[in-house]
Amino acid sequence: MTDIESTMTGITADGNEIRSDLQSLKRLWVLAGPVRSNIVRGVAYRFVQSFCLGLGFGTAIKLVTDCLRDDFIPDMGWALEITALAALSLAGQVLFSYLASKSTWFSAFDLGGQLRLSMLDRLRQLPLGFHLSRNRGDTVTMLTSDMQVVESFMSDGLPRIAEAAGLPAAILIFLALQDWVIALAALASIIVAIPVYLKASRHLAKLGIRRQDMQAAAAARMIEFVQGIAVIRAFNRMAKGAEDFRSALETFRDLSIRMVLQLTFPLVGFGLFLMLGVPLILFAAGWRWLGGEIDTATAITACMLIYATYSPLLGLIAVMENTRMADASLTRMDRILTAQPLPEPSTPKEPQGFDIAFNDVRFGYGDEIVIESLSFTAPERTMTAIVGPSGAGKSTALNLIPRFWDIAGGAITIGGVDIRQMSAERLASLITVVFQDVYLFSGTIFDNIAFGRPGASADAVEAATRAAQAHDFIMDLPHAYQTRVGEGGGIAIGG
Repeated sequence: MTDIESTMTGITADGNEIRSDLQSLKRLWVLAGPVRSNIVRGVAYRFVQSFCLGLGFGTAIKLVTDCLRDDFIPDMGWALEITALAALSLAGQVLFSYLASKSTWFSAFDLGGQLRLSMLDRLRQLPLGFHLSRNRGDTVTMLTSDMQVVESFMSDGLPRIAEAAGLPAAILIFLALQDWVIALAALASIIVAIPVYLKASRHLAKLGIRRQDMQAAAAARMIEFVQGIAVIRAFNRMAKGAEDFRSALETFRDLSIRMVLQLTFPLVGFGLFLMLGVPLILFAAGWRWLGGEIDTATAITACMLIYATYSPLLGLIAVMENTRMADASLTRMDRILTAQPLPEPSTPKEPQGFDIAFNDVRFGYGDEIVIESLSFTAPERTMTAIVGPSGAGKSTALNLIPRFWDIAGGAITIGGVDIRQMSAERLASLITVVFQDVYLFSGTIFDNIAFGRPGASADAVEAATRAAQAHDFIMDLPHAYQTRVGEGGGIAIGG
């Protein structure tokens, strides 16, 4: 198990769990383990960038409040100080924005690459039955769209949270040092708005998982339509195939629209409660100023900092969606990472010979039993044919030998050893499966023939094709064994 797999599977075993924002952030933070230091550095840079922005506000405040003093006389030193502070603010924002983007983007891409490799490794370990029970679009969407959502959050979402929190925190501290009543007025609307934000976020979590699932269903319909287009055309079912795809897309579209509509009021409510701080600060500053509790400069400072306090927090609405979509994507990945591979023996056994025996084997798909009390022996160095009507279970029985599924009862042995007592690699080395549905990978004819034996020589490949009566028609192809084929077996353009 890789580091990423262990961090993900160690958090939850529920593929549909709805988490709070804090739990989601914690989960994503744990996931960032391999690149956490770079993420921390990027978030810190973004916070410093936000601080430099605050320095710009401070420079403007200093300029205004100095000019309001009755005894103020501007000179060259004062002008140079204001210019230097403004230049420092601008330079800091540019520099630390660049450093933050560099750290977070590089680490996000690195994490995405490691996560994809971990997912592919887990897919390799899972039994064939797991893959057949899922549609292809779900897995493809998980490896593409879901991964992109996670990368986007790591590269942009986390730094924006730091940016949104850093500037308001600095301003609230500054206001508290000036006058605690004004600072309390500024904080009040934030406290009231937080529950609204959390409620909207949790509702988005439920819709987010459904939306990602619907996107995967639409992708499955698209793949089904493209891969089955020959059959669809042969039976004049183009309209039906297109309609199925359109129906999946419309379902995905309707859910996306419903998500937006259902979130409109909570998100508007969050913004409304948050911006109530504007009149609160104005009232508190005016009241304190008229009562002689604060001077004119402090009152003006509070008024100038109003929107700088709340604007970054309003940006959390977009970050919330980013966080929830990332969490929904990780929840979908959990369905793979928490799926259990077939158990491996702690002490693998080595077969003594190559006789294959089925001993009272029982197997079913879920509650549907398809093989009951099957027993036979296929002696080594012989050819054994299994015959029967379509649907009798011939292919199913043969697929049990390489442990594409595990049996529900009885035993299958090779050389007297139960296949469940062999390591997966050893079992695979003993069996060659010729599937009914032949699949060719993108590459050359030679690459596909040598797929099961990496490093096979040209003579070995040719000997195999001659034995299979395939050499002559391969030589008639445009470039013989080096003819390129596309995914699924079509001749590649230019091949």
